[in-house]
Amino acid sequence: YAENVTAVEGQMRFDCVRVNGSISRLAVTLNLPGRHNVLNALAAIAVATEVGIDDVRIREALRRFAGVKRRLEVVGVADGVTVYDDFAHHPTAVAETLNGLRAANPSARIWAVFEPRSASSCRRVFQDDFARAFGGADRVLIAPVFRSTLPEHERLSVPQLIADLNDAGQQATAPASLDEIVDAVVAGHRPGDLVVLMSNGGFGGIHKRLLAALAPPAPR
Repeated sequence: YAENVTAVEGQMRFDCVRVNGSISRLAVTLNLPGRHNVLNALAAIAVATEVGIDDVRIREALRRFAGVKRRLEVVGVADGVTVYDDFAHHPTAVAETLNGLRAANPSARIWAVFEPRSASSCRRVFQDDFARAFGGADRVLIAPVFRSTLPEHERLSVPQLIADLNDAGQQATAPASLDEIVDAVVAGHRPGDLVVLMSNGGFGGIHKRLLAALAPPAPR
């Protein structure tokens, strides 16, 4: 288990406590934000310890680990805005991603841009859970539901989600297209903002489109 967990400049630092007849401690620095990454690291430490890997190698491997593709992956920085790609597509993943980024960047303004695309996220089964999942963001943009052919009584209600988020004090809108999402971020951004694009698909290539739109024009 983990003790003394702290978030420092994008890192998670903690003491891993192992109990197996005796108690041993391992001080860990992980260059990834979020409580969920601490839990992942604990699982990795448990396996590594079980197969006999020494503490020096465990500590160094975790320190060097840069994460996996599409999990808060930085895709670029433009006009002072950092744009992330994240595979989050259900409420738990959305909440953990945003809460981890918030803990690592307490004073930054965070934009959560979410595409309901997966089989579950397109449906009302998580309607209320999504209304609670975006608490770590300052601005929330919800794209149109990808599976638009679902019957209305089964399909996630984006208008209801926006209303619930705004009632909870979020600043949430539902742009009608990817172009409108890009326009909203370009019009409302300021240096230091963090924009997290969340989808389990390609999100229409919005990542490069947003970076290109944010980039200041080249001098002539």
